[in-house]
Amino acid sequence: MHNKQILQLDDTLLYGQGSHKKCFLHPHNKNLCIKIAYNEGGQKDLIREINYIDVLKRRHKDYSILPKYFGKVNTNLGTGYVFEIIRDYNNDRTQTLEDFITDLNLFSQNYSLIVRLLKELKEKLYKNEIITMVLFHENILFQKTDENNYRVRIVNDMGSAVLIPLEYHFKYFAHTKILRRWKMFLDVLRNKYASHLSEKLIEEIK
Repeated sequence: MHNKQILQLDDTLLYGQGSHKKCFLHPHNKNLCIKIAYNEGGQKDLIREINYIDVLKRRHKDYSILPKYFGKVNTNLGTGYVFEIIRDYNNDRTQTLEDFITDLNLFSQNYSLIVRLLKELKEKLYKNEIITMVLFHENILFQKTDENNYRVRIVNDMGSAVLIPLEYHFKYFAHTKILRRWKMFLDVLRNKYASHLSEKLIEEIK
């Protein structure tokens, strides 16, 4: 997708912003977004994630829970990295785990669904040896694929920041790190989103 055309991005296209990166809607394709790093940390994050996708490809892993990556583009804000926008089948915004667990009514009504999707997430991470820096609740998405069905997706913070990532090449190290990250994820769920439902959920997915 890399070409010499310079895409024009501005705040009217801004889709989201973190501490290191901005995400813009692609001006010519509503199903894509363009990530732009605005400091050194953001550039390192993007390069790490893109390189990690290449690792998963070479190892023939199923990484369909991650957004698809389509390559680089030139923009007026510098080099952009083009990714799939994860939306529901009807183009609605895909809800995150955080959306569900911060609304006790929504949490209660969808409890069985949340349990199933989080078990599915853990299984997919473990089976395919998918490494994350951290599992934030706002980065776990429950994508509605039709009126009655969902699938779990994750965005951001993919890969490892260590100099020699043994977890990329050895199953033991991958599984050890994945289980450590999962425990950290449950600890945050317990401490930040404390409720009788979250305690019950933790027991079912630990």
